[in-house]
Amino acid sequence: MRARIFFGGAALALLCGQAVSNDAYYQALAELEANALQFTGSQNYVTVDSAKLTGEHYYSAKNFPGAPNPPQLSLPDANLDPLTRSILILEANEPPLPHVRYRITYSMDASPNIPEVQQAYVEVTRYNLGPSRREDLLMSVPDGQVADPAEFGVGPHISWRVVLAPAMGMQAGLVYASRTEVPEAQARTADCLGEPCLSLSDPSGPIAGWEPFTSPQSDPPPYARTTDFGVATAAFGMQELWENLTADGMDPLQYMPTQPHFVFVISVNVAGQEAGISGLVKQAVVMDDSVSEIWTRRLEIAGVPAEFSRLVVPRRAP
Repeated sequence: MRARIFFGGAALALLCGQAVSNDAYYQALAELEANALQFTGSQNYVTVDSAKLTGEHYYSAKNFPGAPNPPQLSLPDANLDPLTRSILILEANEPPLPHVRYRITYSMDASPNIPEVQQAYVEVTRYNLGPSRREDLLMSVPDGQVADPAEFGVGPHISWRVVLAPAMGMQAGLVYASRTEVPEAQARTADCLGEPCLSLSDPSGPIAGWEPFTSPQSDPPPYARTTDFGVATAAFGMQELWENLTADGMDPLQYMPTQPHFVFVISVNVAGQEAGISGLVKQAVVMDDSVSEIWTRRLEIAGVPAEFSRLVVPRRAP
């Protein structure tokens, strides 16, 4: 289903203030739309009617506890960033799984002539680690003492691509969406920031150079903040990472279809016996002549506050 990209009043006011012609404005929209359709329609992804992804099942009391149901005036997720909202959309439209690893890429596409006209491309791939966890346990525990496969989570590896843009009061309005299932053979060769995506070890990034930092306190989110295991949900882990990455704002970035601006890996209840969530992000496109990469890490186990650290990789002299 085709959808038009709408931009909020602030962006339109800026455009008018810059005396941008209607032709230039609509040309910028057309160029972004072409990129969006290419992003969602390639590599075996099947287009999904985006209007059906955020209905009553999405704005449910389970997903947004405490919010009016049905939503009134402003939607509970109106101020969420594109990445956090992408995870929530996926989880509302796929069966829940207890042991998962998300590989998430983010790219910004901003018009070079009208930077206020921009949209976000997010690919969210969810790997089901439940079967691997059970196989690993069977190596040391008799079969009769291990829970059934259903307890570990049964379901395919899946991937969604979503395009989001500011739209009528939404910071990240859903424009396009597509979905595909990831074959097991492909999942086994997939890389999650240096660790196989189906590995039971969480990726940790480069070995040395990490510096801990204190994350600013986040406002209570409109969605469920913690899982039944007592750790942050994947959405909240993502939101905290993104807030730290963009605390000083973000300049428009040149869109490169083959190189995402950010790659995230979020693992929920994958490594070890305790409930935990780890998040790792690599920023490979850095607008700084002295920096080549920036890594940020978030680690949390049940009952212990999350720990944050950052690694800045200097750019080598030519």
